[in-house]
Amino acid sequence: MSLSTIHTILTSHQSKLGDGFDMYHNHCCRVYTYAVVLSNANEDEQQQLAIASAFHDIGIWTHGTFDYLGPSVSLAMQYLADNKLLHWNTSVYEIIMNHHKLSRYNSNHLAEAFRKADLVDLSLNLFTFGISQDQLKEANAQYPALGFHWFIAKQILRNIVTHPLNPLPIVRW
Repeated sequence: MSLSTIHTILTSHQSKLGDGFDMYHNHCCRVYTYAVVLSNANEDEQQQLAIASAFHDIGIWTHGTFDYLGPSVSLAMQYLADNKLLHWNTSVYEIIMNHHKLSRYNSNHLAEAFRKADLVDLSLNLFTFGISQDQLKEANAQYPALGFHWFIAKQILRNIVTHPLNPLPIVRW
């Protein structure tokens, strides 16, 4: 059910995602899959992770910026309000805002699992945090990268050149 939530949310933003739809969709599904494994999430928590997954980087496309955490959170909060899920505001906010935190996030186990899951995917599985090789291979086979990592590398390089005083605005300490 939660993977379908990701698909439904991203489909509603397909015009903004454009050619990036499939690669971002697959990134979201891989991160979601890893976060569920790392958090041992129950059904409600899986839904929160799915919503956060769909929105966590979406501001890159919807707002055309690499400083995308704020726009991504705003879209997620609007989604929660529209779907009468305001009781998840704090959790989804913390997941998205802390998914690039460099140190452990102790206030929300879902946010910490998601932080690790995103790092697993961005590192091309260099970091695994205990996720089995079989689980990694299965997720990567089911949801191939389709150039996502190269896209992110280009975004980082572009932002370093255009904003040298704030090259990685998404990173949190």
